[in-house]
Amino acid sequence: MKKDKKTLDIQLLEELKELLNLERVPSRVEVFDNSHMSGMATVGAMAVYEDGAFDKKSYRTYHLDARDEYAQMRETLSRRVKSFSKNSPPDLWVIDGGATLLKLAIEILDSFGIFLDVVAISKEKIDAKSHRAKGKAKDIIHIRDNIFRLKESDRRLLWMQNLRDEAHRCAINFHKKTKLKLDKESKLLNLKGISEAKVKKLLNHFGTFEALKNTTLDDISVILSQKDAKTIKNIYF
Repeated sequence: MKKDKKTLDIQLLEELKELLNLERVPSRVEVFDNSHMSGMATVGAMAVYEDGAFDKKSYRTYHLDARDEYAQMRETLSRRVKSFSKNSPPDLWVIDGGATLLKLAIEILDSFGIFLDVVAISKEKIDAKSHRAKGKAKDIIHIRDNIFRLKESDRRLLWMQNLRDEAHRCAINFHKKTKLKLDKESKLLNLKGISEAKVKKLLNHFGTFEALKNTTLDDISVILSQKDAKTIKNIYF
């Protein structure tokens, strides 16, 4: 007798619990990834999987101030933990990254006195670079005290890849929307004589255009000239 999808899903999750030494069968899972372009339009994203499907209404996206990958994930995960009182934690976190980001996630949870199963999934490294050759890339699953290199056809690995890819898609889409908005703001300043180099300098200091809009003339004058600062304030006020 052919097993239905729900039965197969339950079996898969039970197999994952055993393989990864999880505390419970992961019915609800939160998956995290970040995205940026040369430090610009930096965002974080959380995809949610529950009862065999993606729960898109529970997805969350974050504008981030951090510039490097490690700090970005710290900011994303910390913001999620702080919202646990409003939105209960899941059974499992899946992190797009390797052992370093896995350790970071565990440290953040420990600092808040929260126990939560965490795993990470990363690409194999060849000459210090992720190996992404189509059909040949091998993903590595990381847990607290072990790693797993499963066959490409292993359905447990395919399940985790599916979750990772969904979080990546969510992060990329939000990054593109954020980048488009930044580009529009940049063009507005460019038309008024504020060069791309100056815009980048402003964003490196203030983080976002929203923060720039809410700052003072004197604060802007610390970064650019008094003339440029007046031009910017005239644009936004």
